[in-house]
Amino acid sequence: IYHQRPTAQFLKGYRGWQKLGRQVKKGERAIQIFAPVSRKVLNKAGEEERHLSGFRMANVFDLSQTEGDDDKLPTMIRGMQSQVDYTAVLDRILARIDVPVDFKDMNYSQHGFYAIKEHAITINSRNSPVHTLKTLFHELAHHYHLDSLKGRRDKFTYEQEEFVAESSAYLVCATLGIDTGDYSIPYIKHWLDDFKGFQEMRSDIEKTVGKIMSLLPEAREQNQQKNKEEKI
Repeated sequence: IYHQRPTAQFLKGYRGWQKLGRQVKKGERAIQIFAPVSRKVLNKAGEEERHLSGFRMANVFDLSQTEGDDDKLPTMIRGMQSQVDYTAVLDRILARIDVPVDFKDMNYSQHGFYAIKEHAITINSRNSPVHTLKTLFHELAHHYHLDSLKGRRDKFTYEQEEFVAESSAYLVCATLGIDTGDYSIPYIKHWLDDFKGFQEMRSDIEKTVGKIMSLLPEAREQNQQKNKEEKI
């Protein structure tokens, strides 16, 4: 796949794209892959099973080679959607941080990134407002967490850093009443599906969340008031 189309990110067959409400653009060249071929066999209990018998060449197409409706795309590709406009919250945070944030048109699956050497954030301008906000929290988490590590950075793997960043973004959003579970939970499990690992990084996550929440004092006060009312 990489040899034929280095920028490929999400592949399906011609009919597979049609089922998602999208159509392969006219003149697009298919990407050829090895597709598994199975055959039916009977096991010792006389039950029918399918066993791999070989491979065949199959044609698939990348998302960028299609056009149509985005609604049926997986959340990890399309990003989160919401009827609530979070532009005001986003503007408040952008006005309070000391990290430059740039918005650029990028591929669907690349929602944003943090440039370590430049200490700068770039976010996909295609993102919905809610996904832009979640992505900003994620990249800010990278900024604050890496800054706090100082000489300890070599003790954290890339997987752990992603785990801390998305866990922090998820918790900050939850505090604001935004449920990002459809995106965040699969993302977190992809990088580190380990409860022990979470316990080991809990302190780092709490500190990072606290740093981000300090940018939204009004949200923190509302949350504290809510907790008091629930106790009463």
